[in-house]
Amino acid sequence: MRLFKSAAMAVVCAGFAAAAAPGQSVEEILARADANMSYESIRYSGRMEITVGGETRYKTMDVLAQGTNKAFAEFTNPEDRGTRYLKLDKNLWIYFPKEQDTVKISGHLLKEGMMGSDVSYEDALESADYRARYSALLKGEDTVNGRRCFVVQLSAKVPTASYDRQLLWIDAERYVRLKSEMYAKSGKLLKVGTTLAVVHLGDRWFPARTELVSKLRNNTRTVFSMDKIDIGAALDERQFSLSALSK
Repeated sequence: MRLFKSAAMAVVCAGFAAAAAPGQSVEEILARADANMSYESIRYSGRMEITVGGETRYKTMDVLAQGTNKAFAEFTNPEDRGTRYLKLDKNLWIYFPKEQDTVKISGHLLKEGMMGSDVSYEDALESADYRARYSALLKGEDTVNGRRCFVVQLSAKVPTASYDRQLLWIDAERYVRLKSEMYAKSGKLLKVGTTLAVVHLGDRWFPARTELVSKLRNNTRTVFSMDKIDIGAALDERQFSLSALSK
């Protein structure tokens, strides 16, 4: 679940060096999953439900994205109205309307939660193309909520990878990621992601409601919902600029 891309639930591309399994190889599984999540452009309305302790806060936003490298989000809930995020490749800026100030997020701040959520800025910046950073292995099959899934393990090949290891449960019929676990180098479980709702858009299945739980915080969860999803939307290239961020 990532704010800037359904591709925050985007499944990885084909092209990994991985062991084959009887029937389907991991490359074939990931290629079909990626086909569900790939798009040239997307426009949608988003909603975050951030629960910490017994309190839940709600954030709403309008999001535009081109592929996985360009995204623009503007918050529309009263407390954060006018706050805007701009992602260009591996760079992230935030515009604060009250201060009329633009801040670039970098360094240790990338590990902080966006708007106090379980989704870090680092998560939001992570590309959907893991090929340069992870190797993949098909571990077998499992069941999630009664649905048969392929279990795929991703292992980091470079130190810049966000997580040392990830496990993905990919629906064997619809090829949508239904569950994910992210681990540190120590083997500690850091986060668990779950797909709560899947919608059929044209010829693809798409995760419209997802949950992310940090295992480093107590009694916390973030649920992200997408509505009015328009894949292939006509977007103005000028929207993805610093001038548009602070207009």
